[in-house]
Amino acid sequence: MNNFVTVGELADFLGCPMIGERNKKIFGISLFQDSTDETLTYIPWKDINKINDIDAGAILTRASIGLPIHRNYIITKHEPYEMLAKTIQFLIDRKVYEFSYNNKPYISPMCKIGNYVTIGNNSVVDENTELFHGVVIGRNVKIGKNCRIGSNTVIGDETTIGDNTIIGACCNIGVENFEYQQTNNGWIKIPVVGSVLIEDCVEIGGNVVIEKGTIGKTIIKCNTQIDNLVQIGHEVKIGTNCHIVACVALAGWSEIGNNVTIYGQSAVCNSAKVNDNVVLLGRTGVDKDVKENQIVSGFPAQEHKQEMKFQAYLRKLFRNK
Repeated sequence: MNNFVTVGELADFLGCPMIGERNKKIFGISLFQDSTDETLTYIPWKDINKINDIDAGAILTRASIGLPIHRNYIITKHEPYEMLAKTIQFLIDRKVYEFSYNNKPYISPMCKIGNYVTIGNNSVVDENTELFHGVVIGRNVKIGKNCRIGSNTVIGDETTIGDNTIIGACCNIGVENFEYQQTNNGWIKIPVVGSVLIEDCVEIGGNVVIEKGTIGKTIIKCNTQIDNLVQIGHEVKIGTNCHIVACVALAGWSEIGNNVTIYGQSAVCNSAKVNDNVVLLGRTGVDKDVKENQIVSGFPAQEHKQEMKFQAYLRKLFRNK
């Protein structure tokens, strides 16, 4: 990925004014937390106070007053997220995200490969890893040592899996995500240029879906266990030593801290953060950030003792009728 566009070219394409150096080269797009001097990023209005801490080659923002000087900005009239689909497609069309997949896959001779397994170019499968029947591995996938990938599981392009990781049957890891933008002409799909990172010693059950990041990474950190039938959205970050039970759904951009336990049929909404050492009891619906060291339940989620008082009060009301 060596091609680039300039900030001026991006601003002209989007029909937006800009501040700064028109000829600044941009080699990709990133989340503001991960931005570098070579990438474009965007700032949601709710995070505008973080703009001073961002190290980006250019920033797409709605604000035009009080911006730190000596930076490159593309100023939009609307929420910057609304420009995301057009911006990514422009970068793709200009071949900024043009990858070369010319090298044949490398499979360690110490691996065990089942029947009808497909492995794409530029992929690496390290020693003592077992791929069961019908596994499909995409391009530029890295699978570490001593892993097991269950039958009929699909690992999408640009996915990295660490050592000693177990993935069950019929999973979709690093698949095309479900991020759409609503416009006056209906819903449009936002192009995907992100990836998935699964660290060491992770265990994933069967029929789990882990979506590829749109512009960043979906991350599962080490020593986390994920049960069957779990849905993990794009750009989700799950910390270390987490335990996630069956039928949990984590919406895109949500974040799970370390040592978090999530019991069955719970859900975490878009962009919400569950901090360290939290327990979400069964059927909990998280619609806002959850502070660390809590046991929570109910919908909307609240501290479990408070939820029990609320439920007791409701029962008392109905008994008295």
